[in-house]
Amino acid sequence: MRDSTVLPVLRMLPTNRLLPHEESDPRRVERLSERLRQEGLLKNPPIVTPIPGTPDFVVLDGANRSLAFAALGIPHIVAQQVDYQDPAVALDTWYHVVAGMQIEEFESSLTRVTGLHLEACTLPEARQALITPRAAAYIVCRDGVRIARNTAGQLRHDTRLLKNLVQAYKGRADIFRASNDVWEKQAPYYPAITALVIFPRLTPADIIEAARSGERVPTGITRHIIPNRALNVNIPLEVLAADWSQERKDDWLETWLLERMAANAIRYYSESTFSFNE
Repeated sequence: MRDSTVLPVLRMLPTNRLLPHEESDPRRVERLSERLRQEGLLKNPPIVTPIPGTPDFVVLDGANRSLAFAALGIPHIVAQQVDYQDPAVALDTWYHVVAGMQIEEFESSLTRVTGLHLEACTLPEARQALITPRAAAYIVCRDGVRIARNTAGQLRHDTRLLKNLVQAYKGRADIFRASNDVWEKQAPYYPAITALVIFPRLTPADIIEAARSGERVPTGITRHIIPNRALNVNIPLEVLAADWSQERKDDWLETWLLERMAANAIRYYSESTFSFNE
């Protein structure tokens, strides 16, 4: 490990103190629960930040993992705590590639969302409408662009409307993540592509409020960029599931970390990586 690199802050936390900010994927939670049972290890800790004024933490990344722990009845989890005010912790937005659904059915489903209708426009106009904000989202299709708007006007923080929008195609189409809104760049990779759905950029305050209120944002929209992420920690589940006090588990984690430092078993890699096993 390089001396200039600050170690990730790993904490032993009660599982029930970790609150998601986005909706969960029950199928993925079930798959993760089964994998945890088979492997007996927590490989990659969820990323969390404290919710001010409470003993709780919002999960910035790894919500399905923490929910799998809750489903298994494991009382503690090791999480990586970050400072949400750190400029290096960035909040970005994923867009949805919707595939395998007829465009007519897709647009009809969207217009049935309460208070929502589609309005044709150019791509620059749609981008500006989302920033202003004068749109809840915008849609890029083969034959053009539509903004999704309603009569409320202030749509940027309308989490419920975003959830209803995604619900219009969730479970009826395949959903993939994308980082740009350019049809010509996305279409070659998805032969059955129906549309791109472009969401507004949320703020850390939106994420904290979603965890506080329980009004989760749709899954697969928020993207947190976390520096110095801890991976492959391989914490035994038998320790996390043990009927020990919080103090004893804290001591165990501190000893575990010191042992790895003494054994020079912690490595820092600055290179960008692709993961093929998520």
